[in-house]
Amino acid sequence: MAQSLSLSLQNPNPRGIQVSDDQNKKRVWDPYIPEPFLSKVAQQRESPQITRNSALLVIDLYNLVFEGGNRSLHEDGLLDRFPATCGEKAYQAIQPTNQLIGLFRDNGLPIFFSTKDFEQSQKDGNATLRPRKIAKAEDYQIFPEIDFRPTDNLVKKLRASIFFNTGLNDHLANLNVESLFIAGESTSGCIRASVVDAFSLGYQVCLVEDCVFDQNPVSHAVNLYDMQHKYGQVTELSELEADL
Repeated sequence: MAQSLSLSLQNPNPRGIQVSDDQNKKRVWDPYIPEPFLSKVAQQRESPQITRNSALLVIDLYNLVFEGGNRSLHEDGLLDRFPATCGEKAYQAIQPTNQLIGLFRDNGLPIFFSTKDFEQSQKDGNATLRPRKIAKAEDYQIFPEIDFRPTDNLVKKLRASIFFNTGLNDHLANLNVESLFIAGESTSGCIRASVVDAFSLGYQVCLVEDCVFDQNPVSHAVNLYDMQHKYGQVTELSELEADL
């Protein structure tokens, strides 16, 4: 059993950080999923907890994703000029992601960031077949507004999953990590690939909805539904903080 994280500075009663599970709230996937499938994903599950055996994965929040600024992806020509950008969706995730990072950092819990292994990719190709511009190494540095520090763990990867040929699973095992909380992008790509691998490796998985995003809102919503249904829990940051 995981040992609950003590929050004695904020609460005299040691306990884990409980995530609430309100089946009646509206979900981002509701407009896209018909019955009877919608009600299946709303079935009660045990709420995940952040414990001393939890870690945070912050996936692929590098400069390319924020190119073009805090703008709507519907603007003419934006995706033609910046095919990897997530525009305003990426910028909306900055504040909640930094709050989530701070929550783990302040309590001494492990955080792993990831980015593309740019040098190796010049030999071995890209993680997906989607169109992309000619990039440079600086494009894959963590975006400056994300609370990444030089002492933080940085996983360089060649493929969509943060686990594929990176040794991350061994690091997590050495830290006795049992549950993973997920932030980053893209929901339908590297997030999903990492979540599926995490579940297959035996981790409990929780996606923090405010902190994950995608270019395509339909892909974002449907993949969150699918991961909630099959591989883990999708929750909001406010629910994570509810018992602090």
